[in-house]
Amino acid sequence: MKTIKFVIVAIFLFPFLQNQAAGPRVRNSAPLNPFWYNWSVDLNAGLMTYYGDLSQYDLSVLNKLIYESKPAFGMKLTKHFKHKFGLSGQLIYGGFKSDYKPNHVFETRIFEYNIQASVDVLNLFNNDNRRDFGFTAYAGAGQFLFRTTGISGSGEDVNTRVQNSGVPEFVYFFGSSYYHKLSDRFNLTVDLSIRQAQNDNLDNYIAHGDFDYYSYLSVGLSFLIDNLKTPFKKEKKCPAFDDYKTVWREHSIYH
Repeated sequence: MKTIKFVIVAIFLFPFLQNQAAGPRVRNSAPLNPFWYNWSVDLNAGLMTYYGDLSQYDLSVLNKLIYESKPAFGMKLTKHFKHKFGLSGQLIYGGFKSDYKPNHVFETRIFEYNIQASVDVLNLFNNDNRRDFGFTAYAGAGQFLFRTTGISGSGEDVNTRVQNSGVPEFVYFFGSSYYHKLSDRFNLTVDLSIRQAQNDNLDNYIAHGDFDYYSYLSVGLSFLIDNLKTPFKKEKKCPAFDDYKTVWREHSIYH
């Protein structure tokens, strides 16, 4: 009888003793908030290019960049999900121009803000996140403000007209980005997007009631953030885009 009691007590005590002997244990009293993990900040600069009623160089990339483009720069903040998807907010400031002589010459400045959803094309079909490069496809919508200065006519018959957007206009876009890993914290990015402006007056020239288009080609640097609360601290044993649960386990162990 004593032997049976001893066996029963040993069975109930064994899991407890095993847990104590294991040393560090995982804390599960506090819930995990995945919102703070796996972010990135992109700073980029490039050229904004005009496509519309007065486009002249659509078949010549070099002339397009020289005569119908102006410098632009942007910033994007992205929350990443499961190595595959992203949700971003972006700001862009830039412009474009055209030398449609002698009939019409214009310059346009644009300030745009948008939201966009993205997918990592390679990771969508392969969960191997150890590659040093990748491709992202995205689409989004936003609003923009613009100011266009147009000059029409020639000689003494010259008319200068300035067009300011009274209210924010809508823009829709899609694009793709190539990224190359430089280190655990930085990626080099090359990005191209095509945008449809819900306005036909970006060139100060209204024709056929069509919308104007513009593109943004940029090169940038992406800063990878493990934890938004401590953006400049590298999480131990957790690459910037590893599962946030790994981070939680690292910080939940009692020593």
